[in-house]
Amino acid sequence: MSLRSDLASVLLADTAAVRSKLDAISQTYGFALSDETASQSPEPYFDALDFTLSSRDKELIARVQQLDNAPLGITLTGPAYQDTPILYSNKTFRSWVQYELAELCGNNPRLLQGPKTSDEPRADFREALSIWEPVTVEIHNYRNDGTVFTNRVSLTPIPDESGTIANWVAIQAPID
Repeated sequence: MSLRSDLASVLLADTAAVRSKLDAISQTYGFALSDETASQSPEPYFDALDFTLSSRDKELIARVQQLDNAPLGITLTGPAYQDTPILYSNKTFRSWVQYELAELCGNNPRLLQGPKTSDEPRADFREALSIWEPVTVEIHNYRNDGTVFTNRVSLTPIPDESGTIANWVAIQAPID
């Protein structure tokens, strides 16, 4: 497996398997798990959302928080029918894009697109969202200061307990 797929597996795992997956990933890839979930909740940032988070959303957010120090960026979004709002992005991702969590929460990841973002990867995202399938694309994104970077994004659907796709996770890294 790869770091990308291992990180996504944490969000796809049942609750009982999460701790062992987190520990294995941090040991295999050499990064510390964040203990921030115990000391700081992102709750103030949720005021930007125009809907109430489910207990499943909160559980997934807590998982991503523990991966704040992962070497890849992780962004958790809500469902496509709500325009896939960002629910949480790990610190690694936020440092790359130079956005604070409060600036990201509630916004669609299109926030990172701009004039040099080509249509092809956007079309690939739209198709994946419409057919509930994973996709990996390279896309030109923009940091908060306006600088362009090429981002390799692996988008994975996350089903809820009933099997319905309720969230999406993007595992990403700048490649230039």
